[in-house]
Amino acid sequence: MGYRGALCAATVVAAVLASPATAETVLTFNNFLPTTHGQTVDVFVPWAAKVEEVTEGRVRVEMLPSTLAAPPRMFDLVESGGADIAWGVPAYTPGRFALTQALDLPFLGDNAENLSVAYWKVHEEFFEAADEFRGVKVLAVYATGPGTIYTTGAPPKTIEEFSGKKFRVGGEIPLRVAEALGAAAVSAPSSEVSEMLARNVVDGAFFTHEAYESYKLGDVIKGQFMVPDGAYNAAVYIIMNQDKWDELSEEDREAIWSVSGEALARMGGQAWDKADASSISLMETNGVDRFTASGEMLDEIQARLQSLEADWIKLATEKNVDGAAALSRLRELSTAK
Repeated sequence: MGYRGALCAATVVAAVLASPATAETVLTFNNFLPTTHGQTVDVFVPWAAKVEEVTEGRVRVEMLPSTLAAPPRMFDLVESGGADIAWGVPAYTPGRFALTQALDLPFLGDNAENLSVAYWKVHEEFFEAADEFRGVKVLAVYATGPGTIYTTGAPPKTIEEFSGKKFRVGGEIPLRVAEALGAAAVSAPSSEVSEMLARNVVDGAFFTHEAYESYKLGDVIKGQFMVPDGAYNAAVYIIMNQDKWDELSEEDREAIWSVSGEALARMGGQAWDKADASSISLMETNGVDRFTASGEMLDEIQARLQSLEADWIKLATEKNVDGAAALSRLRELSTAK
C-alpha cells in the first residue's frame, strides 16, 4: 500500500473510532404539566441540561412540545417506546401500583424535599425488589408537597360541612379521604381541574399548594382547607424506556445516573417546596380564605383516616414488603435533621 493509500485507510479508521464519542443520542421527554409549572421549569429542563453536560454532549434530552398521551398513560407510553422519558403520577393508574400508595397517605409531612429524599431511600431499601416498575428504568421517585382541599366558596370549618359537596380527586387515597370526610369524590387528572371548577362540576378540588398558581385557579378558588402534615400526599416518578437505557454506553449510563436517583428526587422535592411557597404567598395576597383543622376537628379527621395506613400495610404484605417497617423508615428519614 502506498503512502496515499495508507493515509486514507488511517483516516477512515480514525473516523470510525471517533464516531461513538461524537454521535448524539436524542431522548424525548413527555410532560403533561404546564410549561410554566415549577417541575417543568426547575426540574425537567435543568435536569436535561445536566444530562447533556455530564455526557459531554453525547446525550441530549428533548422536551416534547405537547403530551403524546393522557396523564394516566405515562407508564404505558414509556414502556412501549412512544416516548423515551416521562414524568407521571402512580395514583392516576389504579391497580398498577400498590407500594407507591404509601406516599399518598395523610400526615406524612409538609416538606417535599425531605419526604422526597426519604421516599427514594425507602424505594431502594423496601420497594424496588417488588418490581412494580417492571418494564421501565426508574430515574427517580419522589413526593409532592402536602395535599390540601380547595373550595369554590368558603372552606369547611366543621366536618359536617363536607357533607353533600363534590371534590375532584386524583387517586384512590384522596378518594377515600374525601369519602371519610363525608364528601363525594370525582376522579380526574390535574389537567382537567380548572375546567371542572369553572363549570361548577365540583365544589372544590384536592390539590397541592402549588396548583393555585400553576393552574391559575385565582378566578375560581375562594377557600383552602388544610390538615397539618397533609390531608394526603402524592408519589410521582420519572421513568425511561428500558431498551433506550440499555442502548446507552456504560459511560453515559453512569453519567446520567450521577444526576438522577436521589439527586433528581431532591431536586424534585426542592422545586415543589419553592412552588408551594410562591402559591401560598399569592393566595394570601388574593385574600383566599385559608383554614387549618385543629383541636377536636383534627382529632376526628385523624380517627376517620386511621384505617388507610393499616389497609396499605396489608397491600404491602401481599407484595412481600414489611409495610410497617417501610412507613417507620419513611418517617424516620423524612424528619431527620
